[in-house]
Amino acid sequence: MATPATVAASMLKIMVLCLTVFWIVSFSIGRMFVFYETYTETIRLRYDESYLLKKCADSEFYSNMRRHTDVCVEVQRNSERNPVFVALNAVANTAHLCGRYSCSDAIIYLSNGGWPVLLTVGFMCLFAPMMLAKAARVLVNHGDEYKSKLPYSKMA
Repeated sequence: MATPATVAASMLKIMVLCLTVFWIVSFSIGRMFVFYETYTETIRLRYDESYLLKKCADSEFYSNMRRHTDVCVEVQRNSERNPVFVALNAVANTAHLCGRYSCSDAIIYLSNGGWPVLLTVGFMCLFAPMMLAKAARVLVNHGDEYKSKLPYSKMA
């Protein structure tokens, strides 16, 4: 039989483990999405600017665009950038602990949802520990049942 202390310790371990795994998975998926989104946007921009890059290499076209030479310079600069590094830079710039946005923005976003959102979050915070406690009890009791079925436990 498990003591309340072991049940509480097991519940705490399970809660911390579940929250940690959930945070790591969601953070990783969010970072992969930002990488993919930025990478595909950079490739698309490169494809769209390929014609202009060829035209800017022509000296006659370049001289006709005297007032807009910054366009050719920008196109040249974009063609020299590595899309992987651009995507990694976007990932690093948007890396916040609460996901894609900063934690303060996430709290403001939740509060803008009004009372239904705040009540739902509050109930989740209240009832999640009780559900995890039940899960921990089931796991601890299942472990005791499993140990009692082992052949060497009957010898003691």
